[in-house]
Amino acid sequence: MGFFEARAGLESRRLGRTNFVGAASQSRAALRLSLAIFLFLIGIGLAVLAPFLRRYGKASLALACGAATVIAVAVVGLVHVDPRIGEGAIADNRREYLVMVACELPVLIFALISVKYLKWAFWLGWAINLLFAVFVAVIVVWLEFFWHW
Repeated sequence: MGFFEARAGLESRRLGRTNFVGAASQSRAALRLSLAIFLFLIGIGLAVLAPFLRRYGKASLALACGAATVIAVAVVGLVHVDPRIGEGAIADNRREYLVMVACELPVLIFALISVKYLKWAFWLGWAINLLFAVFVAVIVVWLEFFWHW
C-alpha cells in the first residue's frame, strides 16, 4: 500500500467511513493467491511423486496431471493481473508465469507421449519437472532465508 492509499484510508477512518469494497477485494486476491500456491504445490508434488505410481501403471497420467495443474495456474496468473501491485511486479510475475509454462509444457507433452508410445519420454519429462521443482525450491529458500528486506 502506497503513501496516498494509506493517507486516504486514515482520512476515511477519521471521518467514520469504511472501505468495504477494498477489503473485500483484498481478501479475494489473498484467497486467489493462496489457492494458486496450493494448486502449484499439488501439481509439483504429484509430478515429483509420479515414479512411485509406475507399479500401478498411472505414472504417466500423474505426471501429465501435475504438469497440467501447473500450466493452469500459470495461465490463470497470466490472465488475471492485479493492477494494484505495480507495473514492475506485473512484469516480473508475467516472466515467472511464462517460465512456468516453458518448463511444464514439455513435461506435459512427454508425459502424454509416454502413455502409449515411448516409455523413456516419461523419464525425460520427469527430469525436467524435477529440475523445475529444485529451481523453485532454491528460489523459495533464498527469498525466505537470505533475502533481507
